[in-house]
Amino acid sequence: MSANYLIPAQPMTHELVIKNSRFIAHAQLASSAAEVAAHLAWCKQQWPQASHYCTAALWGAPNNSQAYAMSDDGEPSGTAGKPMFQVLQTSGVGEISVVVVRYFGGLKLGTGGLQRAYSQAVAELMKVLPTAEKILRKSACLNYDYQHQSVVQHLLQRYQADIVEQEFTDTVRLRLAVVAASAAELATQLKNSTQGQLELIILKEAG
Repeated sequence: MSANYLIPAQPMTHELVIKNSRFIAHAQLASSAAEVAAHLAWCKQQWPQASHYCTAALWGAPNNSQAYAMSDDGEPSGTAGKPMFQVLQTSGVGEISVVVVRYFGGLKLGTGGLQRAYSQAVAELMKVLPTAEKILRKSACLNYDYQHQSVVQHLLQRYQADIVEQEFTDTVRLRLAVVAASAAELATQLKNSTQGQLELIILKEAG
């Protein structure tokens, strides 16, 4: 994966009332199943005695089909978690957990009404959710002689590479977090600028 994507910049809450039922949607950043579970637990503490705590989450990239969860939490099957998740899937936002807390207002909405209510709660929440771009990075290593310091420093700044660790001995050894989308170009520039003496070794995704 080399494409960047949006993630929640801060937690956000949005509420709507439909036929006396309160639907409180809360979204926050989540990058693991454990963080999704913690978010649900927090919502249960924040809004106690609610009728339902329905969830939908994508804790990886928006197109990651292995990192998701959804729950109807006692609502009729397919009326809450799935419509909530469908909104998340089309939002382009990743690493997100959404809980919709429902306080039953005494009037039944029916399966269609519930589907519309839960999807509407999430859709309206997503419209006001602040987002930030997540820049995907890869771990990389670079070993070079001191004579190349100025060239390396210039190129690392130009390509927004972060230095994670550095060691100065007879040579300079760096562990880097490089922007995934431009990692190959950075490697080429380092090689060309030093007549083939430098090789950027790309290890893995850094996140």
